[in-house]
Amino acid sequence: MPITLFINTKYRRHVPLFLLLISALSVIIPLQAVMADGMIFPPPHTNQPQIFSVKYHHVAVNIDDQAAVTAVDQVFHNETSRDQEGIYMFPLVEGSVINRFSMYAGDREVEGKILPKEEARRLYESIIRQQKDPAILEYVGRNTFRASIYPIPANGEKRVKLEYSEVLPKEGGMVKYVYPLSIERFSAKPLEDVIITINLRSKLPISNVYSPTHEIDVKQESPTQINVVWKAKHIKPDRDLILYYTLSDDTFPIEVLTYREPGQPGFFMMLASPKQQPDLKPLPKDIVFVLDRTGSMAGNKINQAKAALSYCLNTLNREDNFNLITFNENASWLEERLVPASKDNVDAALRMVQSVDARGGTNIDKALSLALGQFESSGNANNRRPYIVFLTDGLPTVGETDVNKILENAGAHNKNRVKVFAFGVGYDVNARFLDKLAQDSMADADYIRPEEDIEVKVSAFFDKVRDPVLADTKLTITGVRTEDTYPSDPLPDVFNGGQLIVIGRYDGEGEAIFTLSGISQGKQQSIKERVIMPKTSSNNEFIPRLWAARKIGYLLDEIRLNRNQELIDEVVRLSREYGIPTEFTSFFADEGGYNIALDEGLRQARTRMDVALKADTDAWAVNQSANARDLRNQTVVLGAAQREGYAASAAGGPTSYGGYNTYSGKGIGSTNTYRDAAGQVVSVDSIQNVGNRTFYRQQNQWIDARYKSQQVHNIRMYSEAHFQLLEEEPELRKYSTLGEVIVTVNGNAIQIGAEGKEKLSREEIDIILGRKKA
Repeated sequence: MPITLFINTKYRRHVPLFLLLISALSVIIPLQAVMADGMIFPPPHTNQPQIFSVKYHHVAVNIDDQAAVTAVDQVFHNETSRDQEGIYMFPLVEGSVINRFSMYAGDREVEGKILPKEEARRLYESIIRQQKDPAILEYVGRNTFRASIYPIPANGEKRVKLEYSEVLPKEGGMVKYVYPLSIERFSAKPLEDVIITINLRSKLPISNVYSPTHEIDVKQESPTQINVVWKAKHIKPDRDLILYYTLSDDTFPIEVLTYREPGQPGFFMMLASPKQQPDLKPLPKDIVFVLDRTGSMAGNKINQAKAALSYCLNTLNREDNFNLITFNENASWLEERLVPASKDNVDAALRMVQSVDARGGTNIDKALSLALGQFESSGNANNRRPYIVFLTDGLPTVGETDVNKILENAGAHNKNRVKVFAFGVGYDVNARFLDKLAQDSMADADYIRPEEDIEVKVSAFFDKVRDPVLADTKLTITGVRTEDTYPSDPLPDVFNGGQLIVIGRYDGEGEAIFTLSGISQGKQQSIKERVIMPKTSSNNEFIPRLWAARKIGYLLDEIRLNRNQELIDEVVRLSREYGIPTEFTSFFADEGGYNIALDEGLRQARTRMDVALKADTDAWAVNQSANARDLRNQTVVLGAAQREGYAASAAGGPTSYGGYNTYSGKGIGSTNTYRDAAGQVVSVDSIQNVGNRTFYRQQNQWIDARYKSQQVHNIRMYSEAHFQLLEEEPELRKYSTLGEVIVTVNGNAIQIGAEGKEKLSREEIDIILGRKKA
C-alpha cells in the first residue's frame, strides 16, 4: 500500500538524532528515496506528445555533515489552448524520505502515492511507447512517486513544491550528494531559469568541494560553512548534478577517487585543498610586473592594462616584495631592485602606472633580462615565491628579435626558478614563444582576445595566485604502480582557496600511500593519506575521459611547442577511443567519420597539424594554445544540452594559472568543444559519452566505440524483447536512452532500432548477452 512519511524538520538542528531517525526508519520499512526532480507527462491513454514544459526550477539544499534536506520548487506550463490532464512523476531510489509534497488543482490538494517497481515499470513503458522518447528508459526499474493532476489550465501554470531528506553516502573520505536534473530533458521547451543552491555546514572543516558534472560557484563563508551555486537559463539539463566534499580537521586534506574495469589498469583522481585557517599565512612573494608600453598598446588596451596593474598592486600582501618595469625599445623601472610592498612604495608604483604613455618599438629580450635580473641577488631566501607577470601585445622588433635566442637568454638568466606568467594581448603575439616562455619556467600563458577585457582577466588571475600556501609541490605514490599523471612533477603551487587535482592511471591493488610534499608556512612539510586502490570500481565513470582529455592537452603542447609530431599517433588514438574531438581529429565526428581507419585518421591529422604548426603569430596560434590549455586543465565533463545552452554567450574558457582553474566563459573547455582557427566555438554533438563509453552518431543511430564489426543481434525498439533485455541487463538502460543504437555487451553487438526481434526466449537472451554460446 502507498506510504506517506513526514519528518519534523526541527530535527535538522540535531544531526545525530536526524540521522538516527532516518536509519531507524530504514530498518522498519524500505524507504522510498526521491530522485527529487519531477516531470509532468500526458496520461498514456491520451496518446499526446509532450505538451508540458518547465518554466523555472529552483532548488535549495541544506546539508549538515551528511544529513541533507532538499527543497524543490517547480512551475510547469501547459503549452496547449485547453485544459489538460497530467501525471506528475519522479523516480525514487533508496536512501531518502519525502517530508512534504504540495500541489493543488483548484482548491483541492493533490495526493500522491509511491508505485512499486513493477507497477512503475508498466507505467513507464506505456509512456515510452506513447512519447517515443528512449531517454525515459533510464527510469525503468525504479520505484516512482506519482500524482494525477486535473485540470492544468489552458496556457496556464502548475506549481509543485517538494522536500525530501537523506543521509549522504561516503566514498573513502569524500561525501557525495546527487541532485538529479536529467529528467528535465523531457520538458517541451528549454527551462527559462534553473538555480540550485547548496548550503554546506559541518562541525568539521569542509574542503575539496568538487563537481565533475557542472561548473559550480563556491564561496567559503567559514572553515565549516560553504555555499555552492549552479545556475543557467534557457537550457534542457541532460545530467544529474554531482557534488563531492570532504569533512576533515586535517590542515591539508587529501582525497582519492578511483575507477577501474575488471582486468584493466585503473584510473585515479587526487584532490587536495588547504583548510581555511585564520592563522594560515601565505608564503611571501617576490613579484615583478612587466608592462609593454609600445605604440600598439595605445588607446583602450593601455587603459585596461593600467587598471589591471593598479588592482594587482593594491592587493599585494605586506610581506611581499615587488618591482614594476615598463618597456618599449627601452625600459623603465620603479626601483633598481625589489622593494617591500609598503604603502609608500605601492603609491609610487601606482603613480608610475598612471604616467605610462604607449609609444615606440618592442624590446622583449631587454625587458625579460631586467625582470629576471631582479632575482639574481635576492635568491630564494626564506622560501619566498618568485613570480613575473609579463604582459605584451606584440612581437620583438628591437634588439634581439630571434624568439629562440630570447628563450635561451631567459633560461640562462632564470637561475632561481622564477615562474613567468605571460599574457598575450590580441592576436599579433607569438603564441608559441609566450607558451614556451611560461612552460620553461613551470608557469602558464594566457591570451586576451580583442573582445575581452585586460583588467578582468589579469585581475582574476592575480586573485587566484595572490596567496601561495604550498610551493615546490611534489606527489609520491607508493604501494601501487602509477603512470601518466597530469599534471606531473613538479606540480604547480597551491594557493589559498584553490585546489590541486591530479589524474592518472594505476596498476596493482591494495593499500597505497599518497604523499604530497612542499614548502608551507616557511618550512618543508609532507601530507600523507592511506588509500585502498581497488581491483574493480564502477563508481566515478567520469575519471577516464578527464584523464584522456588532460593527456591529449599535454601531448598537443608537446607537439606544438617542441615540434614532436611523433606524438600525433597517440592523440588520434585517445581522441577516437574516448570521443574527445580536437581541431586535428574532429573528422571522427563527421558523418561516416567513425568508420575511418586509424591509418587514414593519422594521415588526416598529420595534414592538419602540418598546416597548424606554421602558425605562430596569428589568431590560429592563440586558439591552438587555448585548446591545449583547456584540455590539460579539464575537471568537468559537460553534457550536450548544457553546451547548447551556454555556447551562445561564451566569451572564454577555463584557464589554469599554475594549476589553479578559473573560468572566464560558459561552454568552452568541455571535452566536446574547441575553438577553430578564427576563434569560433565548435561544439560537437555527434559524440555522446554515456557512463564509461563513447558513442558516435552515424546517420540516425549511435555506434558504440567498442563495436568492431562483429555479428549484430537486431532488436526492435520498445518491443517486449527490448524490455526483456533491459530487465536482464540493467546497464543497457542508460545506453538505450540514446535511441537507435549499436552497443556491445560481453563481446556481442546488439542493435536496437526500427527492425528486429520483438520477443526473446530464455536461450536467446543468454546468447545475446554473452552468457551462452550460440
